[in-house]
Amino acid sequence: MAGATINGRTFTLQELFDQAIYSIDNYQREYAWTDEDVRILVNDLCGKFGEARRDPRTRRGIHHAHPYFLGPFVYYEEGHGVRFLVDGQQRFTTLHLMFMHLHRQAVALGYRNAVDKLVPVIRKAHEGRWRFRIDIAERRDALQALYDGRDYEPGLGSSLSLRNLCARSAEMRELLESRLDAEEVSDFIDWMLTRVLMVGIEAPTRASGFHIFESMNDRGSRLTPVDLLKSYLLSSVGENQEEELNGQWRTMLAELTPGRDDPGGPSRFLKAALIAHYARLDEGFSDVEEINSSLHLWVRRNARGHLFLHGPERYFEFMKALIDLAKIYRTFQSATLRMDREHGLEAIYFNHANGLTNQMAFILAAIRPGEIQSAKAKARVVANFIDRWYVVRVLADEPALDRDLDELMSRIIPQLRKCERLGDVATFLASEMPGDGNFQAVTSFGLRGNNSAQVRYLLARLTAFAQTGWGEEDRADDYIAPDRRWQIEHIFPNRPERHPEIGDPVEFRLLRNRIAVLGLLKSSVNASLQDTPLERKIEVYRSENLLLRCLHPTFRQNNKPIRTFIQQYELDSHLRPLGASDLRGAVTLRGELYRRLCAAVWDLRRLGFPAGPGTASRTAVTDPSAIAVESKRPRSRPTDVQRMLRSGVLSAGTTLTGLVADTQVQAHIEADGSIRLSTGDLFRKADDAGRAVTGKRCEGMKFWHVTMPDGNRISLRDLRNLSAAGPKSS
Repeated sequence: MAGATINGRTFTLQELFDQAIYSIDNYQREYAWTDEDVRILVNDLCGKFGEARRDPRTRRGIHHAHPYFLGPFVYYEEGHGVRFLVDGQQRFTTLHLMFMHLHRQAVALGYRNAVDKLVPVIRKAHEGRWRFRIDIAERRDALQALYDGRDYEPGLGSSLSLRNLCARSAEMRELLESRLDAEEVSDFIDWMLTRVLMVGIEAPTRASGFHIFESMNDRGSRLTPVDLLKSYLLSSVGENQEEELNGQWRTMLAELTPGRDDPGGPSRFLKAALIAHYARLDEGFSDVEEINSSLHLWVRRNARGHLFLHGPERYFEFMKALIDLAKIYRTFQSATLRMDREHGLEAIYFNHANGLTNQMAFILAAIRPGEIQSAKAKARVVANFIDRWYVVRVLADEPALDRDLDELMSRIIPQLRKCERLGDVATFLASEMPGDGNFQAVTSFGLRGNNSAQVRYLLARLTAFAQTGWGEEDRADDYIAPDRRWQIEHIFPNRPERHPEIGDPVEFRLLRNRIAVLGLLKSSVNASLQDTPLERKIEVYRSENLLLRCLHPTFRQNNKPIRTFIQQYELDSHLRPLGASDLRGAVTLRGELYRRLCAAVWDLRRLGFPAGPGTASRTAVTDPSAIAVESKRPRSRPTDVQRMLRSGVLSAGTTLTGLVADTQVQAHIEADGSIRLSTGDLFRKADDAGRAVTGKRCEGMKFWHVTMPDGNRISLRDLRNLSAAGPKSS
């Protein structure tokens, strides 16, 4: 490389993807990002976008927001518009997938300007044909299907990289739709293209690029915050204890890094431990944010003050406490990857699968350094609390992301620190348990476009419970595996003409999507059924899981375990065959079945909590107003409609109207700001209510209109912008 020049340059994402086709060499062609990697990137980007929208500077436009740096990459210019990507393909591939899904959303929403901005960063005409910006032959068919808005199922002989790409793509769609309101999509696209930056290191040759890649990944690695924290703490303990602690710390780091592909284990543990036991969580303190961004600097800044690290002995005790916590944390870390039935830590796996990776701070807050047996029992109760919190919020149509769980920290963690015994933990968390113990909400819950992962999770838990209830093995982890080998099955085909008793197409769509008439099937079986009539589907179902098998007339014959399970949970009137033409009756019948199963799965006593007023019941509930409400209800950031309601711009009972194919549909605003359709379905967000009636992604604030006193109709968006309701929340 004598005489060669290595150049560095800052690019916006628009410049990166609009200037070149990227090729990738064989040695790094596999796309290996996990669902957690994708979730972290999407959450980071959406979170930073939310901060940008709240920044006063962006009132002049999102282009004035602070830039967000996404890291470096290494490349070599091959010429003729082709750029050889030496290092960075995981991020580039994921960003390219994100552009594809944003393009699909922009097309569905009719955002022509946004579509025009995205097309050049997705593909370009090159040498007489269209080529995608990340140009790898085996991916072209999958990317073309995604670009065209079609489903794509990789074949049996597909590479791991292609299968992984398709799995991450499906998750990407759900993540983006859950994190972005329709009205935010256009601004988010602008922000990503113009304010998200990467630094490119240009190598003079391919060979030199590879040497740079090796150097960045194998040599001269910079000290991490974990390394810096260790150096600081060891320098402050006495010489007699330094060697002992150094050996224990190194062992801790090795055990928290079980594989070379997961070097972030020690950092995640230390962040969780510091937040759990030491962070100030009162309003006005930013300890959590500082620990997550630079844990070593937070410890140094607070050593002599908040942490009371005066003298070598206190530093020794501080390090020893972290090392002792790490010993039990390893069990919890392992439980995120493989369901730990031996210790009853299944909920840790479930919470991790649902993206609640911040659960560890709550778990560790209840545990004292040195605890072993009681620590696992405490962890089980805390994880069960978080799992039930998630389910209740999902059923209440409330957001249930990691940032929503973060909002519980200031109330929950300080109290968990005070709980000495397991009973103290269980009693306190029972008092904080949200939701209705009867799970009535599940009877009207269903697929709503952006919640398929949540629906699949609920079906997985109910299906696994029913299967184990009559003696089959527990397959919950298989049902929710990231490879999505199990898919959501609509029991009733999408044939409204077979149900003339339901004249309203909106009602048919909503009823068919209710969870009561959904189940789980392996992807290969699900794909083969398509719109097969229910009478023929039932013959396939007879060899499937119990929640589908029960639809066959012979499912109880000579099967004592099933009869025992039915008697135990009082399911005799609900776990039975359906009429092929009675969709409404099926929704009612199986809705009560699923409600009873939910009440059993998330029964407080079963989860380790003391029985109380909110303990689940199998008794049928016909009047929603009779539901026992426990001490804490789900809470979340207000929607625009809720803000307008509170400011007096709207009032409870206001009629909303919208047009679907020249037919007017109506809804009403409830006292809590939710939107109730004429079918009785409730939606927290205007987008979701609009999607329910139109059948596609919808900008709800633009779709729904109110009639003003002078008789003129105005959209909710225009009414909000004209009123004093304030800027849009994110």
